[in-house]
Amino acid sequence: MNSSTVLTTARSGVGVTRSEDSFQAGADIARKAMAGATLSAETLFLLFATPHYKTDQLMAGIRSVTGDWPQFLGCTTVGMVSHGFIDYSGNVAGGAFISSDSKFFTLFSENSIRDREFDSGKSLARQLQEATTPPDAAVLLFYDSIKVTALEGQPELNLATPILEGIFAGLNHWPTMAGIGAWSDMNITNPCAVWAGESIRRHGLAAVTIGGPIRMDTIIMHGTRPIGGYHTITRADRNIVYEIDHQPALDIIHKIMGGTISWEEFPLLVTLGVNNGDKFGDFKEEDYASRLCFAIDREQKSLIMFETDLVEGTEVQLMRRNIDFAYIRPQVEKLLAKAAGRKPLLAFYIDCLGRVSGFSGLPEEESLEVARWLGDIPFFGIMSGVEIANVGEAAKALDWTGVLCLFSEA
Repeated sequence: MNSSTVLTTARSGVGVTRSEDSFQAGADIARKAMAGATLSAETLFLLFATPHYKTDQLMAGIRSVTGDWPQFLGCTTVGMVSHGFIDYSGNVAGGAFISSDSKFFTLFSENSIRDREFDSGKSLARQLQEATTPPDAAVLLFYDSIKVTALEGQPELNLATPILEGIFAGLNHWPTMAGIGAWSDMNITNPCAVWAGESIRRHGLAAVTIGGPIRMDTIIMHGTRPIGGYHTITRADRNIVYEIDHQPALDIIHKIMGGTISWEEFPLLVTLGVNNGDKFGDFKEEDYASRLCFAIDREQKSLIMFETDLVEGTEVQLMRRNIDFAYIRPQVEKLLAKAAGRKPLLAFYIDCLGRVSGFSGLPEEESLEVARWLGDIPFFGIMSGVEIANVGEAAKALDWTGVLCLFSEA
C-alpha cells in the first residue's frame, strides 16, 4: 500500500510492507512511499516495525532507494494502518516521510529512561533549550513503554507521566505535543526499541521538533464516555490504586460495573477518566485523560495502572467505550479546521492497541474510519501502548485513546 503527494516545496508519502527480510522491507517501504518523488536534504522519515525486523537493516534498505537524505525517528510497534491497509497480527514494517526544501525539524534522544524517567525528561528539555527551540515548535515524542518483558520476569513499565513532568520542569511551558509509548506484542514477550538518527536503543527516549514551514496540529480520539458520577481515589502509590471512595478498588469497580465482570477481566478493560474541564459542564472529549488498568493485585484488591498520576484525592469516572463511530468525523473536521489555509501533507495516527477490533471486540476498525474521513490526505498510523497529547495546555499520558496529528505546509 502506498500514497504520496507533491506540493509546492514539500513532499510526503507512505509505504508499508509485509516482506520478511529487513533490508528488502526497507527498500519496499521507500519505493512505495516515494512513488516517483524526489527527496531533499531536509527529510524526516517516521519508521516503525514489529519486533521481527532489524532496524539498522530497514534503514539501510530505505537508503538504498532514497540515498543518504532521510533522518529516521521511530519505535517498535504491534501493527500499523494506512489507507486501505491494517495489520496487527503479523510481521509488518512501514513509515511515512516529509521532505522540504527548508529546515523544519531537529532530532533529540536520551539513551535510557529505565528507573530515571523524570531525569530523562528534564535532560531532553535541556537539549531542546540548548538548541534554541522556538516556543511555538511542536514536539513528537517516543519512548519505550516496556521495562521488563514477560520472559524476563513480572512485566513492568517505563512510565510517561514522570517523563512529561521532567520535560515541563526543564521547559516551564507546554508545547503542542504528541507521543507514543512503544509496545511490542500482545503478550509483552518482546522488548521494544526507540530510534532517532543512527541511535537505536532499548529503554530509549526520542523526540523531534517541528517548525519553520511545517506545522503539526493534533486532536484526541477517545471513543469513551463517563458512566455515572465522580469517585475519589483515597489510597494510591505510584501506579497502584488501592482504594476508591475508601473501599478496595477491585470491589468498587466490580460494583459500578454491575457485578457481572470478573476481576480477571479488568486488565485492558477498566478505563478511568479524569476530567480536566468543567466538572458539571457538558461532556467534552478533549478535556478527558483516560487511564487504563494494566493488571490487578488480587491479594491487595488493587488496580495496577499504566501511569502514576491517579494520586490520593483525584476524582475519576468509570468510562464506557463508545462503539458508535459517529464521533470520528467531527473530530477529523476540527483538526482540518486548525490547518485552514495550509496544505495538508500527512496525517499520522497514534492509536491504542486496545482499540483495534481484534482486541476490543468493536465491529469495525476505527482507524480505517479515521482514514476515510481524511479523504486523499496521505495517512499512516501505528498501534501504541501509551498515547501522549495536550489535554488543555498540559501534555498528558493517555490510554485507550487515539491521537491524530496533521502535518501541514504554510
